[in-house]
Amino acid sequence: MFRMESDVFCSLAKLLKDDYGLKSTRTMCSEESLAMFIYLCAQFQSNRNLQNRFKHSGETISRKMNEVLKAMTKFSRDIVRASDPYFREVSVKIRGNYKYWPHFKDCIGAIDGTHIPCVVPEEDRIPYIGRKGHPTQNILAICDFDMLFTYFVVGWPGSVHDNRVLKNAMDNPKKAFPHPPEGKYYVVDAGYPNMKGFLAPFKGQRYHIPDYRRSTQPPTGYYEVYNYKHSSLRNVIERTFGVWKSRWRILSMMPNFPLETQNKIVAATMAMHNYIRRHALEDLEFDKCDADPNYIPVVEEDAQDIGGGSSSTLREDHDGSMDDDSMESVRHNIASSMLKQDLQEQCV
Repeated sequence: MFRMESDVFCSLAKLLKDDYGLKSTRTMCSEESLAMFIYLCAQFQSNRNLQNRFKHSGETISRKMNEVLKAMTKFSRDIVRASDPYFREVSVKIRGNYKYWPHFKDCIGAIDGTHIPCVVPEEDRIPYIGRKGHPTQNILAICDFDMLFTYFVVGWPGSVHDNRVLKNAMDNPKKAFPHPPEGKYYVVDAGYPNMKGFLAPFKGQRYHIPDYRRSTQPPTGYYEVYNYKHSSLRNVIERTFGVWKSRWRILSMMPNFPLETQNKIVAATMAMHNYIRRHALEDLEFDKCDADPNYIPVVEEDAQDIGGGSSSTLREDHDGSMDDDSMESVRHNIASSMLKQDLQEQCV
């Protein structure tokens, strides 16, 4: 019911009580408050169903939900961040994989946007209706190669382009965007420019992993070899989104809460995602991802987005004005190194 092991639940409850202000009362202990909140997020139950399950009044449940959400929001600020803000160590997922090493030795994570359904007043709906055809929020997120969220931005209407959300986060000091240290970069898709600190694929070529799987022709040549390995590495953000959304059903059918509360639920579920990843000895979805580097848990409404739609070549989603010569040089150096490695392996 709670989508986590019992010992993980107990340790999370203790942490929220000891460090983030979640309190027990005469009528309800903090563990039960947390259980109700997690049950809501995991199973998407109405207040009435929660009343029947936990035998408390609707007012009590609403009040306790808000108390847990307040503690979770504080918790998210501490757990959704890079463990090393200076990125001094190369991820073992890169160092230990000949497909990525040493080409992507300076890569520190992956960035992408994803859409979460939201409920907004009728007069405010139009900006929130994007490609999904119903109101959504465009959530910007960064993850590392252990499938941990390290940064996120919520609240943008679904019609806003991913690149605009990123640019605003980078330019607004209040957003505390984790800018890559000198020489480091995030991998991004074609919706973002190939600018300093952000490494994009080559356009006009096959890119998404499903495109290669559907074809009998393996990646060949300078551009395709690079795009294939870039896509394989960037795939970690799709896998992270998939695990996150499949675990917490509330993200697929957000209740009619105030928009600020909906934003806090996004933050809380990301915090719990990270906590489970760090503390669970066994977890079905994470274990599947660890066993198969190509496995992506697919939420039904996102199925068409995996693989970039029906196009077999990568289209350009921005005008190129933000592309950077230094990153173009980095991209070509990586592509040359990859092609050289592949030719050497073929000779052997």
